[in-house]
Amino acid sequence: MKKLIMEPPSVVPDRALIATVIFTVPPHGLASVGESDSVALGQLREEILNRMEKPVLLSAYPHRVGRRSCLAVHLEDSRGRTLDILITVTGNTLWPGEGEFRTGIRWNICVPDATDMLWVLKEIDRVACGAVCS
Repeated sequence: MKKLIMEPPSVVPDRALIATVIFTVPPHGLASVGESDSVALGQLREEILNRMEKPVLLSAYPHRVGRRSCLAVHLEDSRGRTLDILITVTGNTLWPGEGEFRTGIRWNICVPDATDMLWVLKEIDRVACGAVCS
C-alpha cells in the first residue's frame, strides 16, 4: 500500500498563480507556490533552522480569535529551546519581517484561507522533522 503524502509544492512564476492565494492546489493534484512566496517560505525555514536543533517537536493548537481561524504552532527542540508561530486566516498574505524574526516573541503569518494555512503548517513540519516526516 502506498503512503499518501503532501509532496513539496513546485515553484512557478508569480504571474502563473491566482494572486489571492499562496498555494494553488487543484483537486487531487500537486500544489504550486509562486516565486515570491517561495522566497518567504525559504526565509521562514532558514530562520527556524537558525534557532532550533533537530529533532523538533511540533504542536499545533487550532483556535479562533473573534471570527478569525488561527493555528498556534509551538516548536521545541531537544535542548528545550522554543519557538511560537501564529498562522491566522485573514484573507491576505503577510509574512514575518526581519524585525519580527529578530525580536518577536511570536512570529505572525497571515494567510488567505484554510488551505494555505494547512500548506504553511506542512512546510513548517518539513523543516522541523526533516526528510523522515515528508
